[in-house]
Amino acid sequence: MEQGTAFGPAHRGTLSVIVPVYSLDSYLAEMLDRLFLSGLRLHAGRPVELVIVDDASPLETETAASATEAAHWAKVVYHRNKENLGYVRSVNKGLSLATGENLLLCNSDTRLAPGALARLEAALDAGPGFGLAGPVSNGGYGALQQAAGAPPPLETFEEAELRRFDAFGLALSGRGLPPVEAGWLVGFCMLLRREVYEELGPLDEGFGFGYLEEVDYAIRARKAGWKLVVAPDAFVFHGGLRKSFQPTGPNAGSQTARAMPVRTTLRILRGMLRLTRKYGWKAVSMPQDAAGTAARGF
Repeated sequence: MEQGTAFGPAHRGTLSVIVPVYSLDSYLAEMLDRLFLSGLRLHAGRPVELVIVDDASPLETETAASATEAAHWAKVVYHRNKENLGYVRSVNKGLSLATGENLLLCNSDTRLAPGALARLEAALDAGPGFGLAGPVSNGGYGALQQAAGAPPPLETFEEAELRRFDAFGLALSGRGLPPVEAGWLVGFCMLLRREVYEELGPLDEGFGFGYLEEVDYAIRARKAGWKLVVAPDAFVFHGGLRKSFQPTGPNAGSQTARAMPVRTTLRILRGMLRLTRKYGWKAVSMPQDAAGTAARGF
């Protein structure tokens, strides 16, 4: 396992999976292992370079142990920030360490379903100028093109529970649905070509701890001539367990939104303010379809 060092130049056909981690308690550490890492190990369907960026987690030992265990089945680059930098800067650090030709950004509260990665890569190769691809999921926060009907929420991280979503995703991946062009993609799981990253550079760190930085990146990509697509046959679970109380819907994505709704709302408002300052009010609450985004001037 490499400690925060890159392996050299990109190699054709290689894939880097970048996951920022902030394990605050045992529940989040379990989620990383049993939801994200187990899904990647079981369902990637190909060798990957796994870039884990620990954002100064209180559970440093547990996160490092997960990275060490993952090194048995993936080429792992592990980096720990000296201080808590937030999601956006942690993603940028991971991108700078990754060496793959394709780059998959994933939140630690996601789980790739069987066939999802292959369908995402197929969507990226389906047409000229396709530079970024995203899956469908159980929670999309208004991203209608990435919304998919899904089984009832998870009760536990036991295999029998996870198999409900895995079976749903496997059935969906077998449908061979054509990709659909989108104006922007939700950043919980997003595949991009290295050429896109090298042309556009990192995410805008002015978005602080996250939210709507992916809309900004989409605007930048479209202005540079790249197209974004949704793979409607690639399913990626997003979120945590069903709780007795949660202000979000039962299938909502993002564990952060479930656990810290007030903080999340404030970060979303900050993201809206940043978008407005950069592009004007029309950049906020854009419809996700490509035509709707273009109608807003983006």
